[in-house]
Amino acid sequence: MIRGLYVGILAGFVAVMGCEQKPADQTSGKVTSEDVRRDAGQAAKTAADYSQQAKEEFQEKLEDRLNKLDAEIAKLREKGRDLKDEAKADLEVKRDAARAKLAEVGRSSAEAWKDVQKGAQSAWDELDKAFRDAAGKF
Repeated sequence: MIRGLYVGILAGFVAVMGCEQKPADQTSGKVTSEDVRRDAGQAAKTAADYSQQAKEEFQEKLEDRLNKLDAEIAKLREKGRDLKDEAKADLEVKRDAARAKLAEVGRSSAEAWKDVQKGAQSAWDELDKAFRDAAGKF
């Protein structure tokens, strides 16, 4: 029993000592310009990776939403053969604009896509509204 306690204490001590943070310059404890460059470089890479992931997630989400809306538009066409041509054209124009913005998101760099995202979201919102308006006529 006591032997197990000693082993546990020793393991805890080793774990604590192994996790101790040591400054890069152990003699002075000061941060060097090299430390700053290294950490800044890592932060920039992390931010770029995050931005790329966010871009890809947005792209996938919008692509999925557009595909679902395409299916809904097809159903609406079947139900409403008498739907005015201008309403059909409006839906198609807005859908094409949303697809164009989605393609623009895909071409944008990880750093610049946030600006493109606003336009893509706006195009989606207009398309969604046009669809709801057209669907409300049935």
